[in-house]
Amino acid sequence: MDSDVKYGWISGLVASDGHAIIGLIDEAVADEGTLGYAAPMSVAEADAYVRSLNLRLASGDCHVFLVRVGGEPAFMAILSVTGMHNCRHRAEISKGIAAPRFRGRGLVDLAFREIVKRAEMLGVEQLVLDVREGTRAHRLWQRYGFQTYGVLEDYARFGGVSHRGHFMVQTTAALRARVFPQG
Repeated sequence: MDSDVKYGWISGLVASDGHAIIGLIDEAVADEGTLGYAAPMSVAEADAYVRSLNLRLASGDCHVFLVRVGGEPAFMAILSVTGMHNCRHRAEISKGIAAPRFRGRGLVDLAFREIVKRAEMLGVEQLVLDVREGTRAHRLWQRYGFQTYGVLEDYARFGGVSHRGHFMVQTTAALRARVFPQG
């Protein structure tokens, strides 16, 4: 990994982290529009998103992983857990975003290794996510071993077209075996 790569779990968003996250989301929207937004966020939408994310971080139900390369935001993922006793073994991965200009630098492998470590620390045994069918993200999740357990026909509407969504799952142990093949 390059020495200009800095990463970690954020416990609260300072202004620069909030701007970095909004920048990543907006960049991904421009690249394919796969994150639930059809256009970059307005200032009001961005402020509301950052406020909401900060509240979720403060509550402990969400963990944000952020990678910077040369000081620029390059990758982000959110790991959300539940307070429900019967579901504490499960967490959701969302907003997995790799800035197009930093793809191919091993950031996804790095992120998955850190997600596995955090999930294990939290006692999470099962990772779930949802994704629009046929997207780059869908192919990536499949490549990392996530399996579809359900399909929703009218999952998202983008470009005036209804798209199917895949709800996917993988155990933390299986993901560990993929991203830490020697250990």
